[in-house]
Amino acid sequence: MRRITRNFIATVLALGLALDVGAFSLMGPFASWQTAAIGYNPLGVDVGGPMSISEEYRPTVPVLTYGFDATFLSFFGANGVTAVNAAMTILNNVPTAGAMSASLAEFPLQAVGPDNGTAANLQIRDLKSAALSTVLGQLGLAGPERWVFALRDRLVVGGTTNYVVIQRHFDPVALVPTNVVNGVLYTYTVRDPVPTSTVNYSDAVETRVSGNPNNLTAASIDDQGGLGFGQFMTGLTRDDFGGLRHLLRFNNVNVETLDASVTLSAVTSPYAPVTGTNTTNLVGTNVAVATARRPGIGKVSFNGMAVDALLNLAITPVTNRYTDYYYLSNSLTLTNQQVQRVTTIPDILFAAGDLYAGTPFSGSTLQRPTATRWVNNSALNSVGGGAGILSGPGVIPSGGSNATAIVITFNSLGPSRLNTSSAAGRFLDERSYRTNGVWGYFDATRIYSVFPDGLSVQDLERQLYGR
Repeated sequence: MRRITRNFIATVLALGLALDVGAFSLMGPFASWQTAAIGYNPLGVDVGGPMSISEEYRPTVPVLTYGFDATFLSFFGANGVTAVNAAMTILNNVPTAGAMSASLAEFPLQAVGPDNGTAANLQIRDLKSAALSTVLGQLGLAGPERWVFALRDRLVVGGTTNYVVIQRHFDPVALVPTNVVNGVLYTYTVRDPVPTSTVNYSDAVETRVSGNPNNLTAASIDDQGGLGFGQFMTGLTRDDFGGLRHLLRFNNVNVETLDASVTLSAVTSPYAPVTGTNTTNLVGTNVAVATARRPGIGKVSFNGMAVDALLNLAITPVTNRYTDYYYLSNSLTLTNQQVQRVTTIPDILFAAGDLYAGTPFSGSTLQRPTATRWVNNSALNSVGGGAGILSGPGVIPSGGSNATAIVITFNSLGPSRLNTSSAAGRFLDERSYRTNGVWGYFDATRIYSVFPDGLSVQDLERQLYGR
């Protein structure tokens, strides 16, 4: 789960196991049994917990807006905007769920680009990759490498400690648990305790058996996976696409209520069809069907929004109109209605702030909302009750639905130095410090920017090497 041991087990390889294509993991609010003691949010930094295949949480509006506040623009500048826009372009290029092949063979197993050696030496992390991964988390995807195996319970009976181990990631074709992620085979060892600087907990710790260590999913970066200094994502991997396809595919039907920001679209043509629940009213005055069985929306697109950097409001409100599909009550008849969203604040707001939290290496970190704001619709989807038994399915409200944006804040601490004193020695002068990580934007051969905007590679070299 949180830690991935990178050794290879030759005895398992000798078995000649056939590897599945891969798998994805789903995220939602923590279930009551998902406690820190057995590995769920032990450090207090997770968005949510891994869900079962029938408990997914997903967005329900096809277009989300995003913008940048004054803190982001001040620290990251135009180059930071370019880096985030590059991440959103990757997401906008995801095809609709129905356009993906059954095997997902058109998508790569690896999307980790060649390391940038200079960025690695200067301890620079890629802003674009971090933005890409954290937005995937806000769409309902967890990091599958972390949740190949997980503990369901730790039971002590008659002096014997028993661990119930489950799997919380799924083959994107068969939709069954698997121990393969992007062609990489995993096994596990239960560790009790897993020690940290603040808490000890039990965990089913994954070990990679075979496969390319660079076949990391983009979703895993924000879910305790992480990329090293100088590493970056070129796009999404096969399993990232598979997770989005499962969430958004048309045949994945759940009972859902329209996002609070969605209303029936005004109809001006006298020849337009009558829609909504009250067909006796005049066209354009009837009420939208709010709660119904709805298929997946197929794709989520992201549109940049011009924001008043001081008020965090849209300079010009944006209206998106689309067709909402749903099934008639107690029927398999598919119908639709024309709806709209008027957005006055961005759904996702990128910000910057000093996020130092008492950890030595905290230069390139971020904060984002947890899944507590997501809505559990298990009661709506249960037959004959069952509310409280299931942890989903549910929906992820848009940022504009409650007049509060999904704020993703990147650390603006900037370059910092670490001096230490211990029994092994005292390293307390300028000559003996170590440098914490910083944000940057780069590819394999070029560093486009180091942040704060205006900080140069030469500045970092002088801090690191004194020249």
